Amino acid sequence: MTSESSPQGLDQAGPALMNAGNRQDRSSSFSDTGANLISAEDIRRICLEAGAYDAGFVDINRESLAIERKDILRVYPRTRTIISVIQDLNRETIQSPARYLSTEEFYRSSDDLARISRTILRRLNQLGIRGVAMTGAFPMDMNKYPGKIWDVSHKLVAVAAGRGHMGINRLVLHPKCGSCIELNSILIDAELDRYDHPLAQNPCSDCRLCVAVCPVGAISRDKPFDFMACMTHSYRDNSFGFLDWIDAMISSADLSAYRSRFRDSETASMWQSLMYKMDFKCGCCMAVCPAGQDIQAGFQERKAGFIKEIFRPLKDRKEPIYVVAGSEAEVRARRNPNKEIRYVGLSPARRI
Repeated sequence: MTSESSPQGLDQAGPALMNAGNRQDRSSSFSDTGANLISAEDIRRICLEAGAYDAGFVDINRESLAIERKDILRVYPRTRTIISVIQDLNRETIQSPARYLSTEEFYRSSDDLARISRTILRRLNQLGIRGVAMTGAFPMDMNKYPGKIWDVSHKLVAVAAGRGHMGINRLVLHPKCGSCIELNSILIDAELDRYDHPLAQNPCSDCRLCVAVCPVGAISRDKPFDFMACMTHSYRDNSFGFLDWIDAMISSADLSAYRSRFRDSETASMWQSLMYKMDFKCGCCMAVCPAGQDIQAGFQERKAGFIKEIFRPLKDRKEPIYVVAGSEAEVRARRNPNKEIRYVGLSPARRI
């Protein structure tokens, strides 16, 4: 075994140690905790060495995970600890009005995070700890569609593990990176000597830029997050939009009728999503968020410049906005003259 295939500082442990499978052997592989438990600090070091930006730990019995516990244990019944793995995003790419670049940043970072999560798990496997690395997003269990198709809410895990707090934009805000992070979770069968807890302070500064920039009014300071408004627009090329597209092809009498529902540019966008992964139509709430130590100080010093360089180009960007006819999202979108209203939904003959 070479140092490339084992954790730094642990490659000298030898084959017998790397193949250890019981709790006592595991403990001998890590720092002495005095309680036959695995050292959280050692696990965190392995996560960071694998390339994670940050990592936190929460036990399976945490009350805040009650809503997720059944699904977590269905995925891996021996789960004792959930590792929240964090990968940072390049902020300037996320902020660009060229939104296809933001989409690409999401996916490339997601690929990195999947690789990192698998690397962490393989290194833990070598030390006798077993588990399952989840997917950061898709694929999910589409047999449950349109219900809860995910088994682990990475946001809930991250908050419980002290990696951030939920902002009013429904993004987990990391104390250093703010909204510019991707999340994943690893389920393991080991108990740790220490677990993390939610942050005492929310990084959200209550600037409400996310409220102002949201083209469909999904984010509000005083109302619950409008999940459907966000999904309808941002995930236009995802499952909802895909079903709408299939319906348009089947129910349209001719090409002209089809193009009345899907313009050539929209068909091209769906093609691109099918070929190169789904294109996100928004993400502006993440782009304008000034939470986190990396950006907050600079934002406070040059707020006017931030509004001019980041907020206004996204707010004033000419683009189609996808809404359900007669919805609050349509009302909000019509307030911005730079946004073109595009209705979504099944053809009247196929609505149930």
